[in-house]
Amino acid sequence: MPPTWRETEEPVARRRVPAERPANFRPFFLRGLGIALLPPFVLAIALPPLGAQTETPPAPRPPVADIPSLLQAAEQALDRKDYVAAVPPLKKAAKAQPDNAAVWFNLGYAYSELGHYSDAVTAYQKALELQPDLFDARLNLAAALLKLDRYPEAQGELAKAVKLKPDDPRAHFQLGRALALEKNFDGAEKEFEEAARVDPKLAAAHFELGEIRLGEKRFEEANAEFEKALALEPKSSQSQLGLALALEGLGKPEEAAARYAAYLTANPGDLDRRMRLAQIDMGLGNNQEAREQLEIVYAKNPKLPGVAAMLGDVDALLKRLREAERFYREALGATPDVSDLPGRQAGLHRALAQTLLDEEKFPDAETEFRAALKLDAKNYEAFKGLATSLYLEKRYAEAVPMFETESRQPGAPALTFFVLASCYDHLHILPRALAAYEKFLDLSNGKNPDPEWQARQRVKLLRRELRK
Repeated sequence: MPPTWRETEEPVARRRVPAERPANFRPFFLRGLGIALLPPFVLAIALPPLGAQTETPPAPRPPVADIPSLLQAAEQALDRKDYVAAVPPLKKAAKAQPDNAAVWFNLGYAYSELGHYSDAVTAYQKALELQPDLFDARLNLAAALLKLDRYPEAQGELAKAVKLKPDDPRAHFQLGRALALEKNFDGAEKEFEEAARVDPKLAAAHFELGEIRLGEKRFEEANAEFEKALALEPKSSQSQLGLALALEGLGKPEEAAARYAAYLTANPGDLDRRMRLAQIDMGLGNNQEAREQLEIVYAKNPKLPGVAAMLGDVDALLKRLREAERFYREALGATPDVSDLPGRQAGLHRALAQTLLDEEKFPDAETEFRAALKLDAKNYEAFKGLATSLYLEKRYAEAVPMFETESRQPGAPALTFFVLASCYDHLHILPRALAAYEKFLDLSNGKNPDPEWQARQRVKLLRRELRK
């Protein structure tokens, strides 16, 4: 917890905050989930009154007459998002007018955009020393602190922001994010709920609630929140992904597949999610659709762990045996993930062996079944496969002990006794052959018509032979 698809960035206040939003103000949305960033700041110019006597400024300070040009240069740089160019005039202006909160705020904003979060923290703190009730600076300071993993300090700033504006959803939302980053999901959930209560159209709050509840396997509640987020922001691919995961948790693979497909339309490069969609399709029996998804993954990254093995699986299901063999061999030749050994490698050997068996390459199949059992002696499917390959190679004496072991397993299938009877028959161990045929007929009871007909004929002949 939380899931791996998180991309939400903390909402950062825009620069220059006027008393009212200008007519051309365009809110910037967080990850497409509907949280508008704070409006921008006005760069105030604190000029001394005309004729006022001023102290001689320190040498580094520019003349007062230069301040407007510095602020204009900074303003223009910020407008064109040239934050590197914005920093020098803002630093000079801050040095000349250290009591100008707006200058410190905008300097902090420029540093934040450049990723210089320590410098941004210093600048925002300066702004707050001058104007403690500056809500925008509290939010942005907290965002910078979060980037520096200074979670307790960020939470403290956000708690102050909540007190300043208890009905502003952004403060609650950011505090929820800060709490979630420290794994305080109960506290985070309460803050996201409050953000959604204050602003029911805040899609980001519903999304975060969905993430928390998904991580806690509260799939119904998670599904409901992701649905709300998607209704508010229909283009949100992240909400589609959240819904896919929640629907999987609810055991609704068909609906989950549709949500994965919608997510991948917007995120075609997410190969892991594409592989997951292929797995769901295979589980639903949509093997051709699964192969199409896997072909895309393989074309993009043929060495992605698992893709060759999955192509082998789907080709085997589609009876494309030569292709399946090729992909299984490719998967076995790849550098193994040691965390999955020996089970994963054993499974690949067994799958390749079964494919070779279906291709009637019996000696090669035997080799792969033995390789699987060497890695995992308890791999029952490999054990049965080896017995079958020995039988098909007509190595009956070696196959008999294996089928005898299999026949003693609880719920052994009827056909096990038919094959065992056939082995005894070929080895001329007639009493055991007769007993095995009769056991097969008792268990099969009409389920395997052709083998049953053969067994009845052999039973008649064997009884006649044994009476002689």
